[in-house]
Amino acid sequence: MAFSDKPKILIVDDVEVNLILLETVLRKEQAEIHKATNGETALNMATDLDFALIILDVSMPGMNGFEVAERLRDQEKNRLTPIIFISAIMYDQQSIARGYQSGAVDYLTKPFQNEILISKVRIFLKLYQQNRELQAQSKALNESLHRYQKAEQTIVFKYQFERAVSLASARFSGNFDPDSSIDFMLLDMERLCGAASAGFTYFDRKEHLTGHTGNTGSGITRTTPGKPERDTIYQALAGNEEVCRVMVSQNGLTGPWISPAAISASGPSAVSVAIPVNVAETLTGVILLNDCTDLHQWEKQDICALGVFGTITGNALERSKTRAALEASESKYRSYIESAPEGILVADKKGLITEVNPAARKIFNTNRENFIQQDINKILNPETLAGNFPDFQGLTSGEGSRAEFFITAGKTSRIIKAESSRLPDKNYLIFCTDITTAREMEKHLIHTERMVGIGEMATGIAHEINQPLNTISFGIDNLMHAISNHQASEEYIREKSRKIFEGIHRMRTIIDHVRTFSRNNDDFIHSKFSANEAILNALSLISEQLKSRGFEIVTELAGEEEVSAMGNTYKIEQVILNLLSNARDAIEEMQKPGDAGYLPRIKISSGREGQKICIHVTDNGSGIEAEHMEHITAPFFTTKEPGKGTGLGLAISYGIMKEHKGEMIFSSTPGTGTTVTLKLPAIPDQTKNKS
Repeated sequence: MAFSDKPKILIVDDVEVNLILLETVLRKEQAEIHKATNGETALNMATDLDFALIILDVSMPGMNGFEVAERLRDQEKNRLTPIIFISAIMYDQQSIARGYQSGAVDYLTKPFQNEILISKVRIFLKLYQQNRELQAQSKALNESLHRYQKAEQTIVFKYQFERAVSLASARFSGNFDPDSSIDFMLLDMERLCGAASAGFTYFDRKEHLTGHTGNTGSGITRTTPGKPERDTIYQALAGNEEVCRVMVSQNGLTGPWISPAAISASGPSAVSVAIPVNVAETLTGVILLNDCTDLHQWEKQDICALGVFGTITGNALERSKTRAALEASESKYRSYIESAPEGILVADKKGLITEVNPAARKIFNTNRENFIQQDINKILNPETLAGNFPDFQGLTSGEGSRAEFFITAGKTSRIIKAESSRLPDKNYLIFCTDITTAREMEKHLIHTERMVGIGEMATGIAHEINQPLNTISFGIDNLMHAISNHQASEEYIREKSRKIFEGIHRMRTIIDHVRTFSRNNDDFIHSKFSANEAILNALSLISEQLKSRGFEIVTELAGEEEVSAMGNTYKIEQVILNLLSNARDAIEEMQKPGDAGYLPRIKISSGREGQKICIHVTDNGSGIEAEHMEHITAPFFTTKEPGKGTGLGLAISYGIMKEHKGEMIFSSTPGTGTTVTLKLPAIPDQTKNKS
């Protein structure tokens, strides 16, 4: 190992000439020559400079060479510095022995041979050089060892730190208990930082303040800071705007609390640490590590890294709070579902039932175990449909569906309305309602309304029957008269008989239609029917009555192929008949005694508009006031005088149209008249051919 500075040699002699001679001899050596003429000067120079070799004259006034050597050996830096004695007079064995006892490594007498002196000097210079190289190597090795130890400590620290972080994260995962998880994390932090104690404290006065006191298994009892300390810590953490959120104190929990970078090396070795805990970006609590003895070995960034435990704790507390809120919400809404009067089921996308509430179990007369994992599409399937639902594809199809079903619950048959809706998780929420009583009531009301209509049309029906009855009566009278006068030819008898049978057939047709119309037709299977036929059948029950009161009846019917639909023809007849009855009542309100200029008129027409079959019923009656328009289809709403209406006609008609997926549209001008339009879906294949 090479050095820029030369080794130094100190020559000590009280005779100047001797110093010059020695300097001359040693001049060729790669060394700096320093000279001293007395022992005191030599000692001072040896104190200030590092010499590779000292050459001492023995006989010197004041302090001889032996005394100088002994004092040099008392100096720590010169304890091993080589010393060569040179003497011209003291070369006896006793003097030589004392020289070695004083610490000399050699003893030369004057005169000496220059080569011998130079040889010895070179040896000691080489030894000095080797010693310096060994010292440099030793220093380098020590520095390498220190770096290795530092790296090893860093690796061990990082391993322990990451292990503590991993354990904390693991303890706060899944369905964890916050208190016990925080306690275990604090124990790991105690060990990591060499803390005397560790604790967690809430700042929020609305919540209980806990320091997680008690024995954690480490033999250390945790303590919670008092209110003054908590206030001081809160103010310090809340006012900290540095990137490093962790703060430290060299005066225990009382503070002051400072940045880790401001730790004083001359201060106490034990440091307390405050780690903020934020929940939803709000300072909620603090993790306190009291009297940490290992932190003086840490770098600032390592102390700041402790903030990750505050982040983990804050996130865990937020998740715990959210989980508790979700559990409370789930419990609340589950109680709503369990207490709901309607049956509620949850089915997966395959239709398998996963949840069912008590009301649903009561409706289906079964227990939960028999219901779970059953296929709802097999329990409520198209074969059990109660009504016309042509688009029904199952309760777990698309975004959801609605239909009514017959079910057998025990020994009774019930009607269930089921409505399904797809949830965000692809499951289906299904509401089931027992509508048996409601449907029976609807049937009764519809039948009652139908019978009321027939009662109101009794006069018209009687007139319809009287006409063919008169024809029969006159025909029989004429026939009997012709027979008694012997004027009844075979052709005459045959013609009169034909007219009599036509009257009988017409009477039978009217009676059969009244009987069919008055019968409960709710179970009638939807089939193809003609809107024209429904119009004519309805008119057959009321047209004579209207004509007898001076009404003009106008019909404009489209071709049969244009107005065919699917449904219950008897219910559509009931709707048309109700509209005709309302038109009659509205016209009668407009009629004034003696007003010969007013001509009562009802027009009924059929036609096709795109994919809809339309039936229009128009009258020139009193019309409907604007404020009544939104209520006219509500049950029991009527503007007629008491005793002239039940308020159910239009409500039932509106329900029938909805059942047929149709529409009922009102257009009215008070004092001028009203037009009601019925729209029914056309038969699909006809729609396709039409388009």
